Amino acid sequence: MKARNCCKTMEMELTAWKAIVYDIVRKMDRSSAEKKGALLGEIGDLHIMIEEMDERIEEIRASCAPETGIADIQSEREAYEKALVNVRMKANEAMTVLGAGDFGG
Repeated sequence: MKARNCCKTMEMELTAWKAIVYDIVRKMDRSSAEKKGALLGEIGDLHIMIEEMDERIEEIRASCAPETGIADIQSEREAYEKALVNVRMKANEAMTVLGAGDFGG
């Protein structure tokens, strides 16, 4: 079985999550100086996460050629699953810190 669709799905989902995290960072950056000071650690963590997602996306692109099979990308799929768990947790934490009322507008 070819991995092309699986690779594309992983790439698209990580790209979508990267956009979400980037939006959270932008929202944090626009916070008041006082609130921003309290969020500094979170902002740094999210910037690191964005870089890690960029790296993971590049790894997926590099390891998924048209002839690549599903078995050939098992380690990438496992890393992808772990990355998603981490992204979801950090995004939820960041939104909690920002406050639900600060989001979406």
